[in-house]
Amino acid sequence: MLGVNVMTMHGLPDESETGQIELDLAERGLGALIEACERAAEEIGAVIPQAQLRALMIIDRAGRLNLSQLATAVSASASATSRLCDRMEQAGLITRDRDSACRREIVLLPAESGRRLAEWVRGRRRAALANLLETMSPDGREALARGLDELAVAAGGQAAAKSA
Repeated sequence: MLGVNVMTMHGLPDESETGQIELDLAERGLGALIEACERAAEEIGAVIPQAQLRALMIIDRAGRLNLSQLATAVSASASATSRLCDRMEQAGLITRDRDSACRREIVLLPAESGRRLAEWVRGRRRAALANLLETMSPDGREALARGLDELAVAAGGQAAAKSA
């Protein structure tokens, strides 16, 4: 029923149908973006498991995180995240250090090789996204940028609420 505008008896669009159409379109568009990003970093997947790459990108973006923060970000238990970090540390992707403010707390930092890898992945993703954006109209690119910015703010608010 995509593209059909359903009206209620008051002459207003039916919220559930409109919402479903918007959700379908958003899912389709985000799926294309996600697929482009995943394809851009596919060749690294044979060397570094996806879970490690995702965790590395989160740590690198933050600059430093403690184990609890990373566990929340990857939606995993502290013990599973600790094992993940063990493997990442053995691979030379991250280092663990004592927090200067609270000596009992351990912080996760990207190692130099982890930083370089994260930079490389971001560069590949940005190139793939640039190729997609070139196929869009200027108005479409502007609307997408605004919409994705709002989505990022909303997701940040949800993440903050989740960790509180």
